[in-house]
Amino acid sequence: MRFTGTLATALFLASAFASVGCASRPPSQIVYAALGASDAVGIGAVPLKNGYVWLVRDELERDIETVRLINLGIPAADVRGVQDVLELALDAGLRPDLVTLWVGTNDIIAGGDPEEFEARLESILARLADDADGTIVMADVPDLTQIPRFAREPNEFVTRKRIEKFNAAIHGLAEEFDVLLVPMADSPVIRECVSDVDGFHPNNRGHGKIAEAFLGVIRPALHIQTPSRR
Repeated sequence: MRFTGTLATALFLASAFASVGCASRPPSQIVYAALGASDAVGIGAVPLKNGYVWLVRDELERDIETVRLINLGIPAADVRGVQDVLELALDAGLRPDLVTLWVGTNDIIAGGDPEEFEARLESILARLADDADGTIVMADVPDLTQIPRFAREPNEFVTRKRIEKFNAAIHGLAEEFDVLLVPMADSPVIRECVSDVDGFHPNNRGHGKIAEAFLGVIRPALHIQTPSRR
């Protein structure tokens, strides 16, 4: 069917104005993909669905009608593991509207090379830039030396100098790929937010604070200016 004349013009203008009008409103539905390690899975929270990824999803559902969560977190994953699962998901057809990414901690602990980490993270962000076409939010690494586990039993690889190198890579790539940054490194580690079970993972309170840190960046990006309550 071909529209001509006044009717076609009216339909075009209606469509254009509708698009402009929606630009400052939250979307009605999104696919949210979470990339990360055990924190993304919810380890440390009781139950696991009190983990920060689930809390972000639940909060977004207050303003967005449908939030489909694809949790790609893998316990103990390093940047290579995150890269591998992302490649599989995108090759299978996943096209997320929102991506949260938090990686680097396990690479630091295991003695990973900062340059290799940077190269793999660059590949992750490049692939997301090609296939995600949505909002990408990435966190940096907090001061792991303040976490009870490493305060009690120092790890030769967990040093402020190494953390700074990894964060420099994260910050530089966030700027290069226009990725939104959640500055976890700017906040001190709060002992009451760490699990008593392992002295490492966040507990329910910690996951709640992580969720709010991500939401503080996500809400403006999705045009959700303030938390709403139904």
